[in-house]
Amino acid sequence: MRQATSSNPGAVFRLVGNAELPEYPVSSSVRLDSHGFIAWEFRRYLNSDMRWNATHEVKGMWFDLAQMSHEQTPVGTLPDDHARLARMLVPFVDLLTFEALVERPYGVLHGWHPCVCDDGTVRLMHNTVTRVVLEALTRKELNAARTDSASARKRLDRLAVALAGVAPSIAMEPAQVYWVDAHIRDAMDREGNKRRTEAQLHGAIQACLEKVASGFFRKSQRE
Repeated sequence: MRQATSSNPGAVFRLVGNAELPEYPVSSSVRLDSHGFIAWEFRRYLNSDMRWNATHEVKGMWFDLAQMSHEQTPVGTLPDDHARLARMLVPFVDLLTFEALVERPYGVLHGWHPCVCDDGTVRLMHNTVTRVVLEALTRKELNAARTDSASARKRLDRLAVALAGVAPSIAMEPAQVYWVDAHIRDAMDREGNKRRTEAQLHGAIQACLEKVASGFFRKSQRE
């Protein structure tokens, strides 16, 4: 059973088992410190119900929190604590005002929902923000592979080749290849093996296909 995230009066209490919450796909150890910019899905936002229905006040706070999530751990998440979120805004917002804005039909935390992180903590994630993070990590990984990490490049290349034979739809999507790679490496860390196993590969493929079916990844431009 979940406990409050802090002793602060703004902490949110829910009787929710962690096993029922989605797992956040980015490790707490991953950072994007070297990135001074992010690629934002602006057309998706411009056509969203949030943009059309929320007040300017709410949209400003929502966007501010979305940007700050890239400085959080894990990257792309927010604390599940209203008092802390209210203090993160600049200028800060008092708790009662913040909670009233949260409760609006298109509120400050519209689209954000609880998730379980790799360290067991419960935080907030937003599917669009998570996709942006995953794509940024994909670019970071590929850039590092081209410049500083031949081994990482070869690993991703080998993975893409392996995926082409069993899951070609994943092999054609860099963000999905990165997600599968991260899933496999997490499994290897847990199980203590230095080379991926067939079970780990197929487990990662199945998990990725479930994410695709749920609409987690943005549609490919090829479609």
